[in-house]
Amino acid sequence: MFIAGISFFSGLMLIVFSIVLYWKKAPLQRASRLLAIAFLLLACWDFSIAYLYSGLSAKSDFLLSFYFPFDLILSLCIGPILYFYVQALFKRNQFQWKKQLGYHALPLLPAVLFLLYFATIPPNERVAMLLNQSFAKHWMVVGITVLYYIQSTGYFLFCLLKVRKLRTSDYLLVIDQQQINIRWLMYLSVLSLGTTYIYSLVWISSSSMQINILAQQCIFISLIVYLFVQSILSTGLSMQSIIAAPLVEQSDLNILPAIRSPFVCKLNINEEEAHNILQKLSNVLESEELYLSKKCDLQQLTHHSKIPRHHISFVINTYSDYNFTDFINKYRVDHVCRLLKSGQEQKLKLEAIGYKCGFGSKANFFKTFKRFTGKTPSEYLIAQQSIASSVNSKEDKE
Repeated sequence: MFIAGISFFSGLMLIVFSIVLYWKKAPLQRASRLLAIAFLLLACWDFSIAYLYSGLSAKSDFLLSFYFPFDLILSLCIGPILYFYVQALFKRNQFQWKKQLGYHALPLLPAVLFLLYFATIPPNERVAMLLNQSFAKHWMVVGITVLYYIQSTGYFLFCLLKVRKLRTSDYLLVIDQQQINIRWLMYLSVLSLGTTYIYSLVWISSSSMQINILAQQCIFISLIVYLFVQSILSTGLSMQSIIAAPLVEQSDLNILPAIRSPFVCKLNINEEEAHNILQKLSNVLESEELYLSKKCDLQQLTHHSKIPRHHISFVINTYSDYNFTDFINKYRVDHVCRLLKSGQEQKLKLEAIGYKCGFGSKANFFKTFKRFTGKTPSEYLIAQQSIASSVNSKEDKE
């Protein structure tokens, strides 16, 4: 009855979480509602487990005859919903989830087929399978469990790699002039991978279905509570680390971004202190030309400037017009412009100049350059050559 009780309590807790996330207004409403759906499905999974173990503890043929393994299907829904949740955070309304739904639903097919097969077994045989625990050892159940581990590992790795791309900007995700720290999502992915590995060892080493379910419940409850609390603080309701700022017009090649006042200030840094920090960062970047390295990141800038990492991240994201990546790219674009104006690198191809100035790929170089200057590198070069030729012609006439 202990497993039934803890599963029922967990299910009630998940329903409360689901209702709060679904109905409470939040800037990231779509992501919050996806998380609410995930919690609701997990609640159904808990109630299914609670029903199963209530029947097993009472050894009730009547209760067990109405049990069907919907929990196997529900467990395979967790990974895809996490994937859609992460995509909703990063792409928001641009993510077309309906087009990808079919591909992510394919792993559910074996569990659905087993459910149909299980329903065809006579009730007395189904009850016997559950009571003698041969149900958990059935080759299809074992196969679905292995599929769950593989699927979950893949989705957790996707989530981890997706979030780690923001490490250079201190894990700040910018959406509609709002900044959200999603470092917690990386921690969740690491914890999920670790607990999945631990539970897989328990499942392999133990033949007891009760021990396996109890271990699974403990892991699920801890992860769910962590996910709910962090989603409430960071992306669900109050959205910790929000900085909403008015749009500011910026000049094409203004290296040191103009100061702007934030609506919310988590660190006790005023505009004068922020300006001094930005000026010091500018001096360090220009004097040591750190931006020419592809490995120029927040950690490297912290090391050279002796300014705390979180201060750099906060000041750049709060008091400048850029996030950290754009802040560094602005210096790179400006350096490219100086080279193109001077004609020092005429023998190099444009993409080679981009690599030399710290850009990691041709596509990123061209896209970033046009975003900052309004021209592609080739268009900018032609314009500079035209200006130079007109100046020379004037000098010849004189």
